[in-house]
Parts: sequence; C-alpha cells; structure tokens
Amino acid sequence: MTISERERRDAYTGLEQALGENIANTIMQLLPNQPADQLVTRTDMHAFGTELRGEMAELRGEMAELRGEVRGDIARLDAKIVEFGGNIRTEISQLRNHTTRIMSGAIAANAIALIGVLVA
Repeated sequence: MTISERERRDAYTGLEQALGENIANTIMQLLPNQPADQLVTRTDMHAFGTELRGEMAELRGEMAELRGEVRGDIARLDAKIVEFGGNIRTEISQLRNHTTRIMSGAIAANAIALIGVLVA
C-alpha cells in the first residue's frame, strides 16, 4: 500500500496534536518515506542471503583452484631450481678438472724448462 504525501502530512498533524511537535518530528523521521512496495522484506533478505552463500561457495571453489595452480607452479619452479643447481655443480666440476689439467701442464712445462736451464 502506497501512502501519499497528503496522507503522510495528515499522520504528522495527528501525531503533533496527540503527542506534541517534538515527538511527532521524531516519529516521522523514524518512519520510512518510501512506498511500502520498495521496502526490503524478510523474504528479500533470505533470498539475498541464499544468493550470497552461493556466490561465496563459488568463490571458495575458485580460490581452491587458484591455490592448486600456484602449488603446481611452485613445484615446477622448485624442479627448475634443482635442475639449475645440478647444472651449475656439473659445470663447476668440469671447470675444476680443466683448471687442474691446465695447472698440471703448466707445472710440468715449468719443471722441464727449469731442468733444461739447469742442465745447459
């Protein structure tokens, strides 16, 4: 039921005469100034709550999926790091072997040169 502005004024006048201006003003400020068909009902709130619960469940599902994807990405990254670390260790080992051979050759060459100088 929609209340017209005239009916609202009449209600205010009746309240003012019965209870006084201050109380009439307070009551009118507390009463909604909207048509009754635009007010939210318990049914509306229940429907909204049901819809909200559904959306939250959907969001929880999406977040779980995202967590799974992130965990997969982290596992792949960990594997790449382990692979990279293994490659670095292999290259360092190869460099040590190469350096050792170069050093051994240089020491041998120096020893031969020194023996050649001492013998001559």
